Amino acid sequence: MSKIIIVGGGFGGVRAALDLEKKLGDRAEIILIDRNGYHLFAPALYEVASAFGLAKDRFSVNLRKTVSIPYGDIFDGKRIQFVQAEVAHISPEQRILTTKSDISFSFDYLVLALGSQTADFNIPGVKEYAFQFKTIEDALMLNHQLIMLFEKASRGNHDLPLRFVVGGGGFAGVELAAELACAVKHLAKKYQIGQGHSIITLAQAGPKILPQISDRERAIITRRLTELGVAIKINATIEEIKSDLVKLKDGRSLMCNVIVWTAGIRATDFIKTIQGLDLTAGGKIIVGDHLAASRYDHIFAVGDSIQFIDHKTQRPEPALAYVAVRHGQVVANNILRSLQNKKLRKHIPFYAFWIAPVGGKYAVAHLWGGISVKGLLGWVIREIVDFRYFISILSFRKAWKLFREEVQIFVKND
Repeated sequence: MSKIIIVGGGFGGVRAALDLEKKLGDRAEIILIDRNGYHLFAPALYEVASAFGLAKDRFSVNLRKTVSIPYGDIFDGKRIQFVQAEVAHISPEQRILTTKSDISFSFDYLVLALGSQTADFNIPGVKEYAFQFKTIEDALMLNHQLIMLFEKASRGNHDLPLRFVVGGGGFAGVELAAELACAVKHLAKKYQIGQGHSIITLAQAGPKILPQISDRERAIITRRLTELGVAIKINATIEEIKSDLVKLKDGRSLMCNVIVWTAGIRATDFIKTIQGLDLTAGGKIIVGDHLAASRYDHIFAVGDSIQFIDHKTQRPEPALAYVAVRHGQVVANNILRSLQNKKLRKHIPFYAFWIAPVGGKYAVAHLWGGISVKGLLGWVIREIVDFRYFISILSFRKAWKLFREEVQIFVKND
């Protein structure tokens, strides 16, 4: 019986595990290892950060449940073994994986789905003063700070306006800035704070926010952000962050009570400890057409951990959730074909589809064929996409329960 180990339970790792189990059944032992006991639905982190109007909950259980899907629910009834552990060492040659608790696992095939971590570009103060935006804990800390500031302001214990800076004009930064703009209006009303209660600034280092989308779609999103009250600053390269100040490279400064860092991600540092892998200068795993690591035909990699060059554009694939899902599907199929001594299939990139929620029940969706949908219909499409993902990894009953609870909580943000 072949033993397959998947390290990391993100979008690509979970998809690879489920597809392998479906294809191989009891012909293989499938183990997924992750440091957390849940699969993080990262696309909804911005909703967690800006949520309000919930009953007091010391441990934020209800908020956590909206984006933290237990592996026990995903793998219920599946022939997949989940191990909650942190990996300490991997030997590709010996095919041995060891955890930090000193437990060793042998493998015939290994899937690396290690995700990414925040990139601070060695900018002073990012680690010390900026809220990161990568984990459920990051989002909950930001949410707590947001509400605490308004509580203090309502008691006269904090000067107004409250100033929020979001560093990074990619999808994560745009979505968060927009949702914060909606949240602060509701919070100001709740705490009976008048006009001029807050300023939200989106700082983008380059000349455009969302540089990968069309000018027409960017104009729609820019107009929506402006209507929500978000101040967009382009060519605003952050040079240093202090406790209450963001210094820009051109000499300008932005006063702030809160800064959130969404300006970039990089491969996890652990990847560099795996001997024999070919890595990019940024530490990503270089993979071939079949998503196998260079030099090793028994090691595959997916998601944010890899650099896959699209032959048509000669540019790397973007780090998107559904791209990672596609990676997981391709890898599962290629491991099956390898076991059957069949020719592996090439990964064919596709990433022309995207949806950007821009505050409240409003989103811009770029669909197949270059069709764009905006407003409420765009938001509905986003909700449908989320639900489709839930039913792809959960039973219908569990998917519907999760989706319903998520909508009930997050609709308050709107």
